[in-house]
Amino acid sequence: MRTLDDARSSVFPLRLPFYSRSHSGAAVNSHRVGLMNRGYVYRHVVPPRHAGRSLLAHYADTFRHTSEDGWRAEIESERLRVNDVVACVAEVLQAGDRVTYHRPPWQEPDAPLAFGVVYEDEHVLVVEKPRGLQVQPGGAFQDHTLWHQVRISAPHRADTSPVHRLGRGTSGLVLFGLTYEARAELSAQFRRCEPCKTYLALARGTALPDSIQARHPIGPVPHGPMTVWCVQEGGKPSHTRVRVLARDHAQDCTLVAAQPISGRPDQIRIHLAACGAPLVGDRLFGPGGGIAEDVPPGVGGYSLHASALRFLHPITRTSLKLRSRPDWL
Repeated sequence: MRTLDDARSSVFPLRLPFYSRSHSGAAVNSHRVGLMNRGYVYRHVVPPRHAGRSLLAHYADTFRHTSEDGWRAEIESERLRVNDVVACVAEVLQAGDRVTYHRPPWQEPDAPLAFGVVYEDEHVLVVEKPRGLQVQPGGAFQDHTLWHQVRISAPHRADTSPVHRLGRGTSGLVLFGLTYEARAELSAQFRRCEPCKTYLALARGTALPDSIQARHPIGPVPHGPMTVWCVQEGGKPSHTRVRVLARDHAQDCTLVAAQPISGRPDQIRIHLAACGAPLVGDRLFGPGGGIAEDVPPGVGGYSLHASALRFLHPITRTSLKLRSRPDWL
């Protein structure tokens, strides 16, 4: 079996037709250390099951990342509105009420903001995301996201959005639709599980079989104030194809290619852990595919890279296949 050094040339031969990468000038500027973002307005509609509850009880139960005392302070600071009217702590909600939370500007955690442009035409954009950059806004990240950085990188990208996601600790190819029509068609392809995605990963140990069809069910479980997905009896059917590319006994790790057939959150990390080979540096998922440590889901340090993506062009209907090489291989 080949070592990692052997695999570096065989997995990515010199004649492989990579698309050239150019980096977005807007994204390369800096990490914006110490700067505040513009704040954000979060919107949602009260579901029927929460009708008759107070605004405070609803928020404390629904958005558990903040304590009840924390939400009380936010409401008393007049940052929450019900149907566009400033609300009080005891306000009773009705089904269908429109609630907005006006979060003031905050300093986001540092993140690498540079991304590479792998392919672009008037309908489609494929970029290379660095490890550590979150794709969509959420939690502590708003401007320090791939979504925002792509939008500010060029005027014609101002309304674009990704049609799938990668975990914050995962690097590699992310597909954007530049027009509404392109996004709708590409999103439909992903709902039908038609695009083919291949990831490269470094797994612990060298005992994995040469080929695996991982089918462990994956479902959501509470993890502190958040919810994560892991192997769970009664979870959703899940399927990942895994092929060993090289084993390195000196470093006690294995290079694998993984293709997720279904699309569960963190599926490759979970399935490799369930097969007894968690990713090198992955603190969240341990052998068996369960939660190994009490760490936030976004903690990175593992080696997982979306290295190949094949899909039908949403307008021309031609097949596009793009490749990307991780910086750790």
